[in-house]
This record gives sequence, C-alpha cells and structure tokens, in this order.
Amino acid sequence: MTMNIISTIMHLLVVSVFVLLYIVPASVNAFSSAPVILPEVHPAHVTKITQLVQAALGDDGDANNNRYAFARDAVTNFQENDESPPSNELVYGELSVEVLATILDAVGVQENDVFLDIGSGDGALVLGASLLYADTTNSGDDAIDSGNAMKMCYGVDIVPGLVERSRSHHRILQDILQDNESFLQQSQANIELLLGDIHQPDSQLQKILDETTIAVCFATTWSAENAVGTSLQGRKLPKLSKALSHGLSSGCRVVIIDGKLDEEDDFQWMGDLKILCPDTAPYSVATLYHKQ
Repeated sequence: MTMNIISTIMHLLVVSVFVLLYIVPASVNAFSSAPVILPEVHPAHVTKITQLVQAALGDDGDANNNRYAFARDAVTNFQENDESPPSNELVYGELSVEVLATILDAVGVQENDVFLDIGSGDGALVLGASLLYADTTNSGDDAIDSGNAMKMCYGVDIVPGLVERSRSHHRILQDILQDNESFLQQSQANIELLLGDIHQPDSQLQKILDETTIAVCFATTWSAENAVGTSLQGRKLPKLSKALSHGLSSGCRVVIIDGKLDEEDDFQWMGDLKILCPDTAPYSVATLYHKQ
C-alpha cells in the first residue's frame, strides 16, 4: 500500500512539473484557442492496462527477459540484411505502460487524438495507448462511438520480425479482452501496426503522419549516422528531425525520449521530463516539442 501511494505521488509530481514547463511557453496563445485536456488517467486504471498488456506480451517473471531476447534476435536478423541500417543504429529498448501514461498525461490528451509510436517494436506502447483513455464509466452502444479519447493508435517499425511480433501481441490482447473485458474492448481505440521507414515514408505511412497528433519516439534506436553528440539525453537527431518535420502536420505534439530535434525544423521546445526506464538507467529524459 505504501509503495502504491509513493508511486502515485511521484506520478503526479512528474506530470505537474512537465505540464508547468509545457504550459508556460505556450501561455501567450492560451486564451485564444485553449484545447480541452482530458483528466489524468487514474492509477488503478493504469495498473489494469499494464497487466493486460503484459499478459498479451507474455511478460511473466523470466518471460520478460526471454521476450526481450527474442525481440533483439529479430533486430539482429534484420541487420544481417545488407540493405539494413548500420548495426549500431538499431538498439532495442522499450518504455513501460506506466511511463507512457505519465508522458501522455503530461502532454495532455485531447478528444480525437491520433497516437503514433515511431519504432514500435513489440507493440507495447501502441496496445497501452489504445486502452489508457478508454471510457470505463459508460456502457451500451454509446461506448462504441464515444468511448475513447484516442481516435486511432498506430505503430511503425522498420524491422519485419518486430512488426510480426507486435501484430501477434495485438491478436492475443484482443482475445484476452473478448474473454475477460468485453466492455473495455468496445471502448478500445483502433490499432494499426505497420512496416515502414520513417525516413522514407510510403504513401500509407505519409497519410498516417498527416493524421498524427501525438508522436512518441524512444530514441535509443536512433544512433549512429542519425545522432550528433555522445550524451544519451543530449543527442541531436538531425536525420529524424528533418524526416518528422517533412511528415508531421502543424500542431502535432512530439515526444522524443533521450534525443533532441532541431528547432530550425519547425519544432518548438515545450519542456523536459525525467522518466524511469530500466534500459537507460538511472533515468531517461522525455522532451516535448510542438510542430509549428
């Protein structure tokens, strides 16, 4: 019980700090067209969604380590292809659903938001995002039409093996929801997991980028030729920055974990947030940008 209380307090503190950093620079326009921000996700709901996603991914004790090993094997197999990026550019890392909830609450989710995870890996964040803002207070037919603030949740990855794995996890989650959480399934946002290169988007991916209102990228993946600087949290990502600048629409909120976009590419810095992540101990830094 004590640990749950401490966890809740820490969640509220980091969200409060991030929201303060996010709102103050934008305060000049705050009264002209202030969006309606949804309330923060209740910790009990975050815990429930975390458990559902873990079940879909097969995370149970040592199974989590085994899943990471299989995911990294998929990356290794892809890198053996001569047409793949340099071997040190792809590093598999993953955020938890709890951390995603903290980030999204800090960003401020709005009705009809479209979520995109860039480098979605095993699909954990996409699955989590599809359920975190599901309305659990209504029931009946209305929930099908208006049961989720997230209009759509996308994931894109360049590694075919990871896309196949993420789609499998999605199917497992749907079976779990159908058997145990049918109402929650009615309120779940639609999911699409696709194979694609964010640097060279095809017409399908470009359409998704146009629709996206919240994009998240865990930048441990984007190193080598794409990064400038040796500090994990301070790395500039010029290649990714230009790709997102060309692809994303004005008004999109972009969260880069452990990397920096270029403000000359029309990205306005809105704030930083320290987050806990086992893959980048002792902590990572989530940086929020507003696409101008």
